[in-house]
Amino acid sequence: MRSARCIAYCLGLLIGCVNACASDTLSESTLVVYNSGFPGSRSLAEYYASKRGIPKDQVIGLDCPMLEDIERDEYDRSIVEPLQQAFSKNHWWTVSTGADGQQSVDSNRIRFIALIRGVPLKIRFKAVYEGNHPDPTTRIGLSNEKAVDSELATFGYFRRQISGPFNNPYYRSFKPASETDPRLMFVARLDGPDAADVKQMIDDTLSAERTGLWGWTYVDARGVRDQAHKLADDWLFHIVDKAFQAGRPAILDKHEALFPAGYPMTDAILYFGWYSDRPAGVFLDKNVRLRPGAIAVHIHSLSGATLRDPDSNWVGPLIRHGAAATLGNVYEPFLELTPALDVFHDRLLTGMTFAESAYASLPCVSWMTTIVGDPLYRPFPNRPESEQTSNPWAIIRSLFQKDRHDQAALVRNLTELGSRFPAALEVLGLVQAREHDQNAALATLETAKKAYGHETEKFRCVLDQAEILQSQGRADRLAELIHKALDTFKESAQQEILKSYLR
Repeated sequence: MRSARCIAYCLGLLIGCVNACASDTLSESTLVVYNSGFPGSRSLAEYYASKRGIPKDQVIGLDCPMLEDIERDEYDRSIVEPLQQAFSKNHWWTVSTGADGQQSVDSNRIRFIALIRGVPLKIRFKAVYEGNHPDPTTRIGLSNEKAVDSELATFGYFRRQISGPFNNPYYRSFKPASETDPRLMFVARLDGPDAADVKQMIDDTLSAERTGLWGWTYVDARGVRDQAHKLADDWLFHIVDKAFQAGRPAILDKHEALFPAGYPMTDAILYFGWYSDRPAGVFLDKNVRLRPGAIAVHIHSLSGATLRDPDSNWVGPLIRHGAAATLGNVYEPFLELTPALDVFHDRLLTGMTFAESAYASLPCVSWMTTIVGDPLYRPFPNRPESEQTSNPWAIIRSLFQKDRHDQAALVRNLTELGSRFPAALEVLGLVQAREHDQNAALATLETAKKAYGHETEKFRCVLDQAEILQSQGRADRLAELIHKALDTFKESAQQEILKSYLR
């Protein structure tokens, strides 16, 4: 027994050393860029670099405009050219020139770029640009307004083509950034409504890496049938499937509307949803808080059109609700060219960094997506099993891994865990519903409801039951459930949610 403990202890130390070494490597390959004229930008850059152990000579300031949008020529002059000069001067990359005069990056020590609040967000349209060849046959081929992050990802290609997107060589990759095309940069930004929000994002990111990110994944689909929009629903349904396979359970809303006002969105570590141009439903409640380190994404054409307004579009409001990282669109990207969220979610769960996961989900770069969060954030690192035994959510994850092919054992073990952690019973009820054992699911959720100590979670169990009954068309039983719940849950928002099932 003693030797087994010794082996486990040594293995834990080894994994910890490996993770530490990986973190050091990431820090050494990261450049932090701030706007030297924007109030607070430099101090945020230095704060982030100190927390991540990024060398001081890899924190640089640029003299660029203060607004979120920037003209193309100004983008070249104040951002691209100074960065290319810095890369050459500091020997961060090696560049060769071909017979045709075209430059090419042969090796690159810097793979991640963290843009700090104050660096412009988006590039305006330019009608005429030397070396650019618009394609008039498609709207995509004519567009040259871009997200600064996405355009900057390609500055190692020395391109003059600014119209249309650029195929992303990293799309659907599992490789670490260090092993991919040295010309591609993994650019993200630490940005938000104000400096305090950004500092909180940094702190929450690091805290989540230390303690683990544990809780529910909330997925807000629409249940659409038309092929033009079904793609996004498919992404979200795949996320739910993957979440249960990985033992990080998800709660799915398939109604056209968003999670409604008053919905009990507790312990939210991941949120994926669509489609509203601004926060609605549960996100209208400013008291709704995601777990520290949470990642939240809402699909909308202009979800990231501004980051500095806490009440406009989606990125700013999600950060105000506690999200440490998110993705957004600064202009109309077209659905098929937005991040494939199921790929993004999958890569996060495999232990890849936030930036790697985001870029693996992008079919193209030099386009409209802004990536907001610490590029080095690794929300789901591989941890020694010994570190996880005290966390009930981690136990749930281990049970799914251990009993993946033994449904009876999973039911037994989740039931046992549920005696001291009621969320395990709610998870079990959702699993049973997914396995089409609805009667067992209803009974388990009733047990979970009684076991929960807080009214919020009890209310969610009722909604879980209502979803099952509604999907089965059991109108009489649904009405009975709702009328009973109306006598218990008296808040106006709760009453409205319950009555919606009767309508």
